[in-house]
Amino acid sequence: MFRTAISSRSTVGGWRLAGEPPLPSTPPSDDRQPPSGQEGFTLAALIVILTIISIIIAYTVPSQWSLVMRRERERQTIFLMKQYAIGIANWERKHQGLPVSLEQLQEAKQPRMLRGSGKWANPLTGKEDGWILVPPNAIEAVAGGGVLPGGTNQQPGVGVGNPAQGGAVGGPSKLNSAASPKDYVGPFIAVRPNNSGKSLLAFNGAEDYGQWVYTLQ
Repeated sequence: MFRTAISSRSTVGGWRLAGEPPLPSTPPSDDRQPPSGQEGFTLAALIVILTIISIIIAYTVPSQWSLVMRRERERQTIFLMKQYAIGIANWERKHQGLPVSLEQLQEAKQPRMLRGSGKWANPLTGKEDGWILVPPNAIEAVAGGGVLPGGTNQQPGVGVGNPAQGGAVGGPSKLNSAASPKDYVGPFIAVRPNNSGKSLLAFNGAEDYGQWVYTLQ
């Protein structure tokens, strides 16, 4: 009769016939760790890539941010020049004459000629004495002309009336910087920044800080 040989249990809990090859104790796995040398090479490549990216950021982001901040300081400077021009026009209207110092505008109370309190620092330099007074004879020409309330064309050298009532400013003013020295003291119709060099913004056609001027006259 047939005889069947029975062997012991396999390691996986099954049965096998006599003479069959033994089952592997652990199935093969595809999840293998890479050799240590390959793993080190991958890490080194990642470090190199991160270093290159850091160098690019270090050389590009600060310079771009510096340009953004410089352009913003130029806008603030132009805004303050306009505020000084309005204060000068209001002073002339009240006193029938031009101021001779910034302190007169800053200390005026009734009415107030300038907003806020204290001295206004030049945004380009961060210094309160960073302004140069512009005498009337330093303005060589006013090209074009603004529009007065009611639609009247403004002629060169003519004021605009009360800016608080909607008076428009005149056209671009051409500055004779030689007639506006840094140490000038006396009647003035505008202020300009105590800076020189090429600007990022072209203000009234002037691309040099030394030619920037804003006047309502």
